[in-house]
Amino acid sequence: MNSDFEFDSLIKKMAAEHQPELPSPSLVWWRAQILKKQAEKERIERPVTIMRILASVIGLCVVLGLLVQADGVRGVFSRVGVLSFAPLLIGGTVVGIAFIALMWWTTTEA
Repeated sequence: MNSDFEFDSLIKKMAAEHQPELPSPSLVWWRAQILKKQAEKERIERPVTIMRILASVIGLCVVLGLLVQADGVRGVFSRVGVLSFAPLLIGGTVVGIAFIALMWWTTTEA
């Protein structure tokens, strides 16, 4: 019982000696400005993020649609003579996807 009383008095003594310190007004203002700038940045970048997602979904739908109708697309390409440009088209698509991924990666890190 004695140790509980000593512990209780020690806690009360420590609580009485502790003086909480408020941060300086300049520090509070500085933190508020940082939070305000972050909120503005997120608000400004929101439409760009939505458009990137929308473009990715539309591109994926187009690619899936072309894969589903691959025989019909091959027939059109062979009649027009575009089949010889298929490696160029595939390369352009890969470069485009890499460019979009690089843009997305650099903006998410900033």
